[in-house]
Amino acid sequence: MHIDLFLISFISTIVFILALYPFALKIGLTDRPSHRKQHSEPTPLVGGLAVYLAILVTLSLNHINLPNQIAFFAAATLLVLVGLIDDYKTLGVKIRLLAQITASLIMAEIADIKINDLGDIFGFGNVNLGNYATAFTAFAVVGGINAFNMIDGIDGLAGGLTLISIIAIATVSWLFQNWALLDFCIVMIASIIAFLLFNLRIFGRANAKIFLGDTGSTVFGFTVCWLAIYASQGENRILTPTMVLWIIAVPLFDSVCIMLRRLSKGRSPFAPDREHLHHILSLAGYSVNQILITLIACSLFLTTTAIAASFFLNISQDVLFMSFLLLFLCHYWSMNHAWTLMKIARYLRTKKSDDEKSKTRRKKERRAKQCELDIGERRILGDRRNNEERRYIPTEEQLEKIAKQKEKQRRSES
Repeated sequence: MHIDLFLISFISTIVFILALYPFALKIGLTDRPSHRKQHSEPTPLVGGLAVYLAILVTLSLNHINLPNQIAFFAAATLLVLVGLIDDYKTLGVKIRLLAQITASLIMAEIADIKINDLGDIFGFGNVNLGNYATAFTAFAVVGGINAFNMIDGIDGLAGGLTLISIIAIATVSWLFQNWALLDFCIVMIASIIAFLLFNLRIFGRANAKIFLGDTGSTVFGFTVCWLAIYASQGENRILTPTMVLWIIAVPLFDSVCIMLRRLSKGRSPFAPDREHLHHILSLAGYSVNQILITLIACSLFLTTTAIAASFFLNISQDVLFMSFLLLFLCHYWSMNHAWTLMKIARYLRTKKSDDEKSKTRRKKERRAKQCELDIGERRILGDRRNNEERRYIPTEEQLEKIAKQKEKQRRSES
């Protein structure tokens, strides 16, 4: 069953990408180059739409007992439609926020998937939200959607971070034998992997073939929020709310930090800029793939730490929550001193480069000396051969004459 779901979702995503690619180029559904972009050619924004359609087809062909699938697709469809319009013709922030709030209300009120309590984050028992559950859920979901939307700044980053989050939820679902949630996660994982084959800078590509677009990043963020809240609330919860924070830590850190910095400068929290973590690492001299590997590794480390701490080390929720806040404060301080850290990163990279150049130079010097020794040895051998070749070699007549002289001398002596 799991393999069938994976293959159907994986193949469907590839088929939709290949079908939508020329169509997007024809109608102009592309991300055009600008001073804020790294690509040099218009790139189709069909990744999110392809993933959405593939999931819809896969779940239509297979019955998964995940509750409230109709409500999920209603909310996701709304986000996809608004995202497509935004990708094709940029919409205002208010319209996008309205769509995100509506999707979160569908999730909270129709599907009844909401954040009712925050867990034991202070060590005094569960923090129940009561009548504020719906409002807090809407706030959290809109924040999560925009966190994944904002982190979508380099090839493969939003898809890779979403993949890590859903793999974490799938792992916990497998541990607790929640097969319906696991099946849905497998469908998502297969679609994201198929998308990344076209979005990553692999197979000799200098740029991505397709992008997620706002369609994809908002749907990815919403799906992670839906699954995480569903898994962390109710009597049959398999995650704690604190673990959810760790699972989405990288996009959450980046979005909250960048919003606070914009507000402190008197700017809109949704105003675009190039002060995200991946932009700063890029200015420090790291390549796209190096930044991607670094941030994916950080997300994987934080996610694994949360799962291990909760399930195997039995660390309490309040300790995990305070540790999470401490990590955020460290990140916020680092971003406020980004230029200093960037200079240090550049210095370390330059020093590493100089060390590598010194090693290379020393290797070349050793090779040159070895070559000189080899040449000297060849010269000595050559001189020996020449000396041997210069030795006197008598002819046969001269040898007979020498033999006769020796014979004559021997007779005279006898």
